[in-house]
Amino acid sequence: MKISGRHLLVLIGMCGLLASGIGLVTNVSGLFFTPLMDEFGILRGQASLMPTICNISLAVGGMMVPRLLSEKSLKPLMIGATAVLAASTAALALCSSIMPMYLLCVLRGLSAGCLTFVFATTIINKWFIAGVALATSIAMSCSGLAGAAFSPVVNGVIASSGWRAGFLTVAALTVVLNLPAILFLPSIDPRTKGLAPLGADEAAAAQENAGGVTKAEEVPAPPIDMLVFIAVVAFALFASALTALPQHFPGLAETYSLGAAVGAAMLSVSMISNSAGKILLGALIDRIGTKLSVLLYTVLNAVAVVMMLVMHAPTPLIIAAGFFGLCYALGTVGISMLTRDAFGIGNYSKTYPTISLVGNIANAAFATVVGFMYDFTGGYAATLIMFLAMLAAVVAIVLFVYGRTPQEA
Repeated sequence: MKISGRHLLVLIGMCGLLASGIGLVTNVSGLFFTPLMDEFGILRGQASLMPTICNISLAVGGMMVPRLLSEKSLKPLMIGATAVLAASTAALALCSSIMPMYLLCVLRGLSAGCLTFVFATTIINKWFIAGVALATSIAMSCSGLAGAAFSPVVNGVIASSGWRAGFLTVAALTVVLNLPAILFLPSIDPRTKGLAPLGADEAAAAQENAGGVTKAEEVPAPPIDMLVFIAVVAFALFASALTALPQHFPGLAETYSLGAAVGAAMLSVSMISNSAGKILLGALIDRIGTKLSVLLYTVLNAVAVVMMLVMHAPTPLIIAAGFFGLCYALGTVGISMLTRDAFGIGNYSKTYPTISLVGNIANAAFATVVGFMYDFTGGYAATLIMFLAMLAAVVAIVLFVYGRTPQEA
């Protein structure tokens, strides 16, 4: 299915929002740690608390989207959240201690949360019937791509003009990246503007042939199965927790008495797999469905963990890091599509914000959990075994969810 015209412009807008709200808010935050430590005489843990606060606030902001988002409020919400995000980012450049920065990070997270995962996936689900998984994965991959693309730019500004100029640069980039959505997104539902979702013709033909209602337009929404809801929440917790491991790859390589270059290579390969894996997962879901695609990625993650446990040579570890980098797709595209399949379009905005909140908190918390487990055990074996158990639980959850809701949206 070719994406073009207004649908392409809408997708570009969603890519910009995720690149801004995730890529710039969290994925380049590490560039500021050392300058802030030198400026304020603080510990790295104090500096790294900034993205943690942003991530938790971002999840809370996502919870607010169903209450705030309507056709009437669409443009004011995008413009207002963009203004708060840019202003709070620019205000970081004026701070003379870390505490005001924490407060500004709350504002950054809340405003970014209003425009990222919940907002973007809600829009995509309305504008796309055909290719919805691919569109979702393309948009979500932009969060990682933005971090890769803009990190050298921001780092160069910090090196030449200081960290305060770096925050001003991030604020300006935020506005630029959000402009396509503000300019090109006319409505939440294209039908309100006399337009049709991508693939609507094919869906209508399928509806006519089947003599029923298309899955993408089931109305009214069916009751939410609480057991399935709990299962999907658990999926989000485990899938998001997995993404805490790659940042510890340098430490893992060190425990195996390998050079720093091996750990850096593992991290780089996992980041490439992060972006490419999201797009590939979206394409796979559109072709073979969410269930089989998620199970395939889960198995590849499990293979990677076993390789890290038993193979301590550079090449196998780098290959394993590539496989494990697919966990980022499970923690983003996988969560979104599993929620859509389990609860339908009608219940998506009711369920996804809570599910996304759990995922964001798990992602923030498990980076610390993995660190403490290393401190207590002196290595990463216990952590890897824990992640293997989580992956086994993910398989069981997926089978359970599709056992109770066998149809895929």
